Amino acid sequence: MHRVIIIVIVTASVIACIDQVDLPIRTEVPRLVVEGQLTNEAPPYTIRLTYTGKYGGENGQNINDQYVQQAQVILADDQGRSVNFLSVGQGMYRTMDTTFRGQIGRTYSLSIALTNGKRYITKPERMPAVPPIDSISPKLIKTGNLSKPYAFVYSANTSDPASEKNYYRWTGYGYTTRLSVGVPCSLGSPNLCNYRCWTLVATDAVNVYSDEAINGNPLRGREVLQVPVYAVGPQLVEIQQYSITQSNYQFWKLYQQQNARTGSIFDPLPAPVIGNVVNASDPTDAARGYFAVTSVMRKRLRQQNLPNIVFYQALVGFISSQILPPGDCRNTYGYSTAVTEPEGW
Repeated sequence: MHRVIIIVIVTASVIACIDQVDLPIRTEVPRLVVEGQLTNEAPPYTIRLTYTGKYGGENGQNINDQYVQQAQVILADDQGRSVNFLSVGQGMYRTMDTTFRGQIGRTYSLSIALTNGKRYITKPERMPAVPPIDSISPKLIKTGNLSKPYAFVYSANTSDPASEKNYYRWTGYGYTTRLSVGVPCSLGSPNLCNYRCWTLVATDAVNVYSDEAINGNPLRGREVLQVPVYAVGPQLVEIQQYSITQSNYQFWKLYQQQNARTGSIFDPLPAPVIGNVVNASDPTDAARGYFAVTSVMRKRLRQQNLPNIVFYQALVGFISSQILPPGDCRNTYGYSTAVTEPEGW
């Protein structure tokens, strides 16, 4: 009993000696974020200007406070031409001059003047040339995903020029078909309509590459896009191949490294991914994001199902096992989906 009393007294004494510590909440001044690019395709060109969110604070930040309002945005080239971006709402700015078009070989710089007096600029960047996409290669794979176990992987094939260093970026999107029972095409009609929907699949992965290892040689099988297979029918795919500057390539590589962190003690210390937009009066004040000067080539493929591809029998078995939802396919897959094949394929 005596021992129990001593333990209680010691425990109470320790608890009494613990003081509550209120740690200060970290706060950070909002920084400008710039997202946009100039290409060799026809205008308009669009830039998105926002502020980073605040940390801490008793009240939540209003999302509208993150949109940059009333900025003066000007893009200029090395021949003295310039174009203004006009605000179209929610931090989006767009060119209205259809005669100003990006040209390969020309050098461009961006200027952003904010209402607080700060002015941000980019270093001039020359628009590099982009080689064409020779072809798109499809390959059927097993995904390991029970809800969509099969997909086509689409890869770009190109020929790298030997005359200069090249830096690439790829994006892509595709349409895959999804089925339903459908609805009568008209009152009393035995024919069914709206039983096939074309649903859009796009990639948001950062896919960049330097030609350092293959300069002047063919670049084959660069995987860009994965489109699930839900039904028998064609898939429609477009791949965009960009030629980017070395600075833009380094920006995306750093972005990839930051997103590949596992949280282990071996990870390097985190650092903000700095782009090419800086305060004209204070080089230490760098905006987040990047304004890219890039050229682009596009290629499309209307992919038919092939009878002799690997996994074909298993794929047909999976498709046959699916229960079709009733009615108009848009009731299930969304009214933004198309019920006819998208134009241009």
